[in-house]
Amino acid sequence: AAAGRFTGPGAAPAVPSDDDRVALAQFAGVRVLLVEDNPVGALLARTLLRREGCVVETAATGHEAIQAMKRARFDLVFMDMRMPGMDGPSAARAIRAAGDETPIVALTANAFAEDRRTCLQAGMNDHLVKPLELDALRIALTRWTNRPSRAKVA
Repeated sequence: AAAGRFTGPGAAPAVPSDDDRVALAQFAGVRVLLVEDNPVGALLARTLLRREGCVVETAATGHEAIQAMKRARFDLVFMDMRMPGMDGPSAARAIRAAGDETPIVALTANAFAEDRRTCLQAGMNDHLVKPLELDALRIALTRWTNRPSRAKVA
């Protein structure tokens, strides 16, 4: 039975499946590339994004991000600033040099103005401070995917 429908007289509604929840999610179908080398950080961000309905592909390095961008189209990229090999700003510059204008949101543990400048100078569109907070993530998704936000307004 479909979620919320009764299967007969006096029957309880079926419990919504994960697929039903994703179909009702605000950002259902938004394709996100998550570039994060820290497994715990990647798990947290991937979980939050999927709960919002996003379809998430992950990459652990800047080089992997560039390859993923060549393989598939994404609506939004969340990219860690500091990764081994090729860092986030270098990967963003390479993505922009290839002519890709997909919005890129930097993920950084630092909230300093200098970090924000570095992100913007590399061609990134925005930045979020880690650890990620759900409302900040929703605001970024809204801003860069043009979907309305359910984030709490302070």
